[in-house]
Amino acid sequence: MNPGAPLPILHQEDEILAVDKPPGLPSTGRDLDDRSCVQWQLQKQVGHPLWAVHQLDKDTSGVLLFARHKRWVESWQKKLKAGSKVYQAIVHGSPPWERMVVDAPLVRKGKLMRVDPNGKPAKTTLTVTIRGSEHALIEARIHTGRTHQVRVHLAHLGHPLVGEKLYRNPPCDLAERHALHAWRLKIAGRTIEAPLPADMREMRSVLLK
Repeated sequence: MNPGAPLPILHQEDEILAVDKPPGLPSTGRDLDDRSCVQWQLQKQVGHPLWAVHQLDKDTSGVLLFARHKRWVESWQKKLKAGSKVYQAIVHGSPPWERMVVDAPLVRKGKLMRVDPNGKPAKTTLTVTIRGSEHALIEARIHTGRTHQVRVHLAHLGHPLVGEKLYRNPPCDLAERHALHAWRLKIAGRTIEAPLPADMREMRSVLLK
């Protein structure tokens, strides 16, 4: 995405607005005057304040939902929990399974999340959609909303993301960012999709021949 270019708005109505978040920008800033985030740029673009309903990691792209008023945030967060979020991920390795349900609790250890039986419940359904000899494209449907959930669950299975710096040893240098995209959000009868971004399309064409 070109610096200064308008953020692609995927959906908007009276209470909410969904944007296609580019990689490299945090969802929100330290305060409403922090210009280095999607929230500030989108507020400038639409001309009024916005409040994030959820967050995406700085280097994760895709559907990001904002409320037009602070009083609507909590109700939309509840709707989001009852909805469905599906990610697309490009991973190392070719999984021996076509579909896998990962039910592995997560706990924070410093700045990282870890699988731990004493952690908070975390459940992800993974489906292989394109399989290469050394990499695969996977759809990940999350049933809970833990920090770094998809990244940690994939690494736990031995299939960390391409570009993964935190949950792979050694860190992957095949891409500038981890290959994770919030592709589809179903919420309160609405389905909002963000197309796979250019960098992940290129990764797909190169790694999944």
